[in-house]
Amino acid sequence: MPYTPPERTEFIGLYPAFSSVTEPAYAHWSAEAVRRIAHFEDCLGEAMNSAAMLAIAHLLTKAGIGTGTEAQMAAEGASGFKSIRSGSLSLERFDNSVDKAGGDWGTTSYGTELWPMIKACIAGPIVSSTGYVPCALGPFGRYW
Repeated sequence: MPYTPPERTEFIGLYPAFSSVTEPAYAHWSAEAVRRIAHFEDCLGEAMNSAAMLAIAHLLTKAGIGTGTEAQMAAEGASGFKSIRSGSLSLERFDNSVDKAGGDWGTTSYGTELWPMIKACIAGPIVSSTGYVPCALGPFGRYW
């Protein structure tokens, strides 16, 4: 049975900064969040609900929905800045991300909280020994 994200009221109860999200917007972004993390459901287990809510909050923030600073900056198109200068005011944003592999998840505080949960579900490289090929005599007594 496919995972069903939490209802809007449950989400807003835990993340009141998104109380302004409309039902259609919530339905869209929660479906998108589930689409992006559903394949981790078996690995996440009981943490799936928390992961889904963090993913929803991440996507809403990137869409500029919510009252948090990150969402307001995204709404004004300034979420990806490294440095901004306006008159005598100069702002520089430092990259505090510990893990660059988080990609898009590393662009909001919600995503950076979600990334370790997802990362734990991603299998590392599979290394296997191929062994060795013993020398064999070929035709006419020569080694291959």
